[in-house]
Amino acid sequence: MANIYEPKSEDLHFLIERASSGQGATVVIPDLQRPYVWHPNQVILLIDSLIRGWPFGTLLLWKVDSSQLTGIPHRQFWQVVDRTSRADGTTVPRLDPPASYHMVLDGQQRIQSLLLALGGDSWGFKQEDRDWTEQLDGIRARGRRAANPHWSKGTLCFDVDEFLRAYAVSEDVIGIDYRNVLKWAVTDPSNGRSSWRKPQNYREPLVSAFADGNVRRFLRLARLWNAVIANANLRERQFKEQIRPILEEHSFSVELIEQVLDPMGELMSVIRDVKLSKITYLELRPFDESVWTRDEYNEAIVNIFTRLNTAGRTLTREEITFAWLKAGWNNEATTGKTAGDCFEGLLTTAKENGLPIQMDDVVRAVSFIWAASYRQGLLLSDKDLLQGNTVSPMATDLSIVWEVVDESLRQTLNTIRERELKFGQNGQFNSLNSVTIIWCLQFLALRWLRSNSLNTLATDSYRKQIQERLDAFIDRWLICSQWAGRWATSSGTTAASYASDLAYDRIALDRTNDSRGAIEIIGDRLSALVKGVTNDAIQYVQSLCVEKREQVSRYNSLLWVWHRLNDERWAMSKIPLRAGRKSAYDVEVDHTVSINLWERMVTQLQLPSDQDSIELQEVVNLLGNCTLLEKTFNISKNDSSLKSFLAKVHEFKKNELSIEYWAEQMRISAPMLDPGSSTCEELKAAIEERDRIIRQEIMEFVNGNRVRVDIPASGATE
Repeated sequence: MANIYEPKSEDLHFLIERASSGQGATVVIPDLQRPYVWHPNQVILLIDSLIRGWPFGTLLLWKVDSSQLTGIPHRQFWQVVDRTSRADGTTVPRLDPPASYHMVLDGQQRIQSLLLALGGDSWGFKQEDRDWTEQLDGIRARGRRAANPHWSKGTLCFDVDEFLRAYAVSEDVIGIDYRNVLKWAVTDPSNGRSSWRKPQNYREPLVSAFADGNVRRFLRLARLWNAVIANANLRERQFKEQIRPILEEHSFSVELIEQVLDPMGELMSVIRDVKLSKITYLELRPFDESVWTRDEYNEAIVNIFTRLNTAGRTLTREEITFAWLKAGWNNEATTGKTAGDCFEGLLTTAKENGLPIQMDDVVRAVSFIWAASYRQGLLLSDKDLLQGNTVSPMATDLSIVWEVVDESLRQTLNTIRERELKFGQNGQFNSLNSVTIIWCLQFLALRWLRSNSLNTLATDSYRKQIQERLDAFIDRWLICSQWAGRWATSSGTTAASYASDLAYDRIALDRTNDSRGAIEIIGDRLSALVKGVTNDAIQYVQSLCVEKREQVSRYNSLLWVWHRLNDERWAMSKIPLRAGRKSAYDVEVDHTVSINLWERMVTQLQLPSDQDSIELQEVVNLLGNCTLLEKTFNISKNDSSLKSFLAKVHEFKKNELSIEYWAEQMRISAPMLDPGSSTCEELKAAIEERDRIIRQEIMEFVNGNRVRVDIPASGATE
């Protein structure tokens, strides 16, 4: 592929003018970018660096021909960065672009900071006072944020008094530390601060530039910048004449003006040099069909987006997708809610139901549902992300059916929660992809219901039967797809295959108006999902072994299932085996025969070879020697027997329950319960037999021949 960029440069003042020219701006930000994140102190540091002549850094700009790439979401730079709790969070509306313009791919933070400092009298930050105090003074506010927090709008100003003091020391404007000269101040007496009452001792984080004594002290930095003519031939005498009207406007006395003119003239000449400084940038060329194909070009642009270090981390494909969704969202279809509101709602629902996911996860899942439901199962690829005619319909389609998207997620997560399935490293599943598949099926089922008029009884029956099908399969799908390794590698290919299958179901659902037929389609897909992972899940159950004590936690999900496959066993499993303290019942995988005890027995055998000893020692970490116990037991690190631990438990101490009966239900034989009276061979045989039984019963669960007994049985069958 031909080189897609070329190095260029232009004067800094020209770049700022192009980015701050209101409706006619020709330097804009793609909405695919992250928001501006710099703080006021960072803006001061940037201006200080420019005055001192330090490097600004290279930008990356994308030259766009609007006739070739119409509709790409973009916005102008902010005039006021509003970070108060009352900010609405919306972006500047997308404008019709000029014929040719630049989008900023890398450098948004620097350009936006320059504009906030130099763009004009009204540019700046609006923040809560506690944030100003923390950022400028390093003092963290105590207590909670108030319901109506005080805020201030700050404009970057030039402190003349501090400048003169510093100049008297350095006798050179270049040697001044402008971090002390540049100050954020309130310059708007009407709307520069919150208006509700403040305590008498309230400490304002920003000075008022219009207060008595400050009018002749603080000058807006933008005024100085705009007063300087970008002409390399001007001398300090001419700059003095340019600064004099500004000083007079701020009521400087004749004496003070004469005192200030020389150093200010020198400063103005430095600002002139800053204006004329060359800013280098790499320019991504517009699309040229004689050089690239459209797919090659778009894929290259997307990869550049996602590989840039933007505001401290790389941009993701989901953020690009989300930008399109926000640009094309139909707020009227979602009762006035924006795309951001709607997706934040999904994120909140997920977290409230024990699914600690991020916005990228939500966007990825919803994109999958849309692809399966509206795009014949074709997932979005890199080459699609810059094509409005491909991605824009997604926003329209989703906003129209958003209630169904939201309800289907709630029902999916409610089912998962009711069945006590947990997400995460110590849960029964840790892939969001498996949840997305169920979410999509729920969406298709509810979408069919919305498209077909059923009476109340028929609607209730339909919902109940769909739920029964889901209850019958969701355990095995979430757990077994994890065991089968469906999401470990090549998950993109796997997801594409599932999207294609679900798209087929969507077509079948659209062709039937019979509720029984719709229920059968959903049930058949659930059955097919589970059958598709059965063989690999069984292989996982058969083969999973660990070599080290620290690795037995990998048996957690296997044992979690096994404990729930028998009524008597589950009754024993529910007994909180607390020994000596009352706390939240928290279980984890533990050994039944302790490591130390077993290793001592193996050592006493005086085996002929080290290999024989190693093989025998591996027995202690078999699944058959593990169970779920209250984590304070910690049998693994002790020499004591399981029986001695159990004897400390209230139910056994008071003879309310027999240790032997408990052990029998847990398939823990006498040698394992009390190893002291058994030989190494007897223990080995007992562990291996229990291992065989546990694995066999779990495989029966995988095959659908055993079900959980800890929840009500479903009426659905395969």
